[in-house]
Formats: sequence, C-alpha cells, structure tokens
Amino acid sequence: MVPVSVAGMAMALAGPVTAGAWNQPKGQGQVIVKYEPVWSIHRFDEDGDRVTLPDERQDHVLSLWGEYGLSERVTLLVKTDWQDADDGFHHYRGMGPVEIGGRWQAVDHDGWQVSLQASYVSDTQGRNAAWGSPGEGEQEADLRVLAGRSFGGRYPGFYELQLAHRWRDNLANEVRAEGTVGVHFRENYTAMAQFYAGRADIDSDVGGARWLALEMGVVRHWDDWSVQAGWRATTAGRNVPAGDGPIVALWKRF
Repeated sequence: MVPVSVAGMAMALAGPVTAGAWNQPKGQGQVIVKYEPVWSIHRFDEDGDRVTLPDERQDHVLSLWGEYGLSERVTLLVKTDWQDADDGFHHYRGMGPVEIGGRWQAVDHDGWQVSLQASYVSDTQGRNAAWGSPGEGEQEADLRVLAGRSFGGRYPGFYELQLAHRWRDNLANEVRAEGTVGVHFRENYTAMAQFYAGRADIDSDVGGARWLALEMGVVRHWDDWSVQAGWRATTAGRNVPAGDGPIVALWKRF
C-alpha cells in the first residue's frame, strides 16, 4: 500500500475543508495532525497469497501535514512524521521522512479542478517505504496529477483521483494511484471512501511490491476545526504487510 508515513495524505474535502486537487485560497491554509497505528500478523507473498508473519509487525505513525496558499493557483505544502516501528527484526523510534513541495492549479472549470504537484523528500533512518526496512532510502522526488470534481444535490460531495510517480535513491521507484469519494450526508458531517494502490519497480530487490489499501471514515466539522476517524486495511498486494488499523486526525484551518 501507500507507505503508512505517506498514508496518505491524499485527501480532498469540498466545502469547509480543501486539499488534494483543491488549492488553498491565497493567504489561507490548514494543518492536519494524524495518528495511524497499524498492526500486521500477515503479509502478501510474491504470489499475492496471505501468509503468516514470523512476528507481529507494529507501526505507529504520528504525521503532520501543512498547506498554505501562496496565490490563488499555487499552494505550498510540507509533511513529516514521527514513527515507532517494530517488525521483530528491526525497531525504530524517531523522525520519519520530510517532504516539501508545491501544487499548481491548472484547471478550475464547471466544478472540475486539475492540479500538478511536485515535491522533494529527504529520507531518514525510519521506514521510508512501507515495504522497506528502516534506514533504506536517501532522497525522493514525487510528481503527480490530481483531478477532482464537486457536485451538488441532496447529498453534495466530491470525487478525486491522483496519479503519481516517485523516484527514489537506494529504494525502488514507485507508481501510485489514489482516489477519494466524499459525501456530505448531514450538516457538518462528511463520509469518505478512499483507495491507495501502487507498485514498486519490478526489478527491485523486493520483486516488485504491490499494494491496494481501502479506507472508510467520517469527518466532523466545527468552524475552522475538523475531526476525522476511520479505518484502513491493506486488502491485496505482493511483498507487503497485510496490515490494518484505525485513523484519527485533527484538522485546523487558518
């Protein structure tokens, strides 16, 4: 799946919260603090079969994601996390990778938003890829296209798709696809369904890791604050842990 540290971070909420393909208004921004514990007692092998791990794997990630509207069409972004990871062979507790970048709005028409995003990632001694070991990797570059559309009606909402390529030093490159559907089912509440899919280069030393993770959650809004709660599970893959766990996040807009 999308690395847990990265878990993420590809969401969009039309209306009171904007992210993903929706840029921040000039001079405004938001900060998201998210806690994601993931437990894995199984993994998907090279054939995609679920097998038992020799030791339970635990990953606890506390991430910080920030965005700021530099102009109406350009949003700056930064992300980092703190990790406590133990797979029975390696244990790491400390800072995860640091990502900085920007997003440029290419299209804003008839409810559609299309943006281009580029970012640089400085890896650490933590787990820089969900399928890798702590300390693997040095630096990364991520380039992605984000497209989303909002809609009205009795249950207004949005849908969004992101396609990305990530180049890595001392780790296999990745291609990713991530999508979100959100529906405002009552005042101040948004239900979201998301998927995170990708694969590492087939000639990598992990035999081409692949993943598909699904997530369901609800966001509750209060003025400039939002609280998110949900559950994520890796439902299919190759050479990746079959982990799942809850997600809790606090959003602050400014």
